[in-house]
Amino acid sequence: MIQIFIVDSFTDKPFQGNPAGVCLLEESTTEEMMQSIANELNLSETVFLLPTESNQYRLRYFSPIVEVDFCGHATLAASKVIFEKFNDETVEFITHKGLQLTATLENEAINMSFPLYQTTEYTPNKKLLDAFGLEDEVSTRFSKDLDMLIIEVKDKQTLLNINPDFQKAIESSDSIKEVVITTKSEDKDYDFYSRCFCPWIGINEDPVTGAAHSVLAKYWGDILNKKAMSAFQLSKRGGYLNLNIVSDNVLEVRSNAKIVFRGELNT
Repeated sequence: MIQIFIVDSFTDKPFQGNPAGVCLLEESTTEEMMQSIANELNLSETVFLLPTESNQYRLRYFSPIVEVDFCGHATLAASKVIFEKFNDETVEFITHKGLQLTATLENEAINMSFPLYQTTEYTPNKKLLDAFGLEDEVSTRFSKDLDMLIIEVKDKQTLLNINPDFQKAIESSDSIKEVVITTKSEDKDYDFYSRCFCPWIGINEDPVTGAAHSVLAKYWGDILNKKAMSAFQLSKRGGYLNLNIVSDNVLEVRSNAKIVFRGELNT
C-alpha cells in the first residue's frame, strides 16, 4: 500500500503556497512506478519517502516528466506529513543524490536545513532574454549545482509583468533547468521577491520554490549584507520563507505547510 498526501507548502492556508505530492512507501518501488504516480498527480513535484531507521527516510523527487535532484517545497511537505502522522518533532532525509537534509518542528512552524549554493557570472543568450521579455536586467548569475539562472530586475512591477514564451525559452538553452527572476523589495515585510520558471522540466511557473532560495539567499545576502532575510514568491498562489544563513554551505529555511488531501494508491 502507498499512502498519498497533497500538501500546500510555504503557507499555513489551504490552496495557497506550492502543492506537492507526498507518497509514503512501505518498500522500494520502481522508477517507472514513481514517475507514473508523479505524472498522475500532475503536481510540480511529488516526493517518495522510504523509511530506513527511526526518523530517517530516503527521498526521491519527480516532476510529472522527470526525476529532479532537490526540491525544497516537497521536502517541507514530506516533513509536515511525518510530523502530523507520527507525532515526531525532528526528521532526517537523504536524497537520491546523497544530500542530507533535516527538519524540526518549532512552535507550529517547520525549520529545515538546506544547502546554500554559490553562483557565478553568466551571460544568457538574447533568445532566452527575449523569451522572458527582458531588456534591462540588473544582473545575471548561474548556479551550476542546480542548473539555475538567476536574473535580477529593477523593481516589483517589472517582475509582476513578466509573461514568458515558454516554448521559446525551452528552445533557447539545453543547459538551464530553471530561470529565477528576482528583485529587491521596497516593502517592510520582505527583503526580496522572486518568480521561478521551469518549462525545461515540465513546470511553466513554480508557485513557491525552496531550492531557488538556496541560491537566492546567498545572492541577496551578499548584496544586502544580511544573514537573516524574509522572502516572498510572487506567483498567483504566493508563499513566504524566512531564511537564515548559518554557514557558507548551510541555509535554514522556516515556513509552514497544510495537508489538504489524504488517500491510498489503487492499482
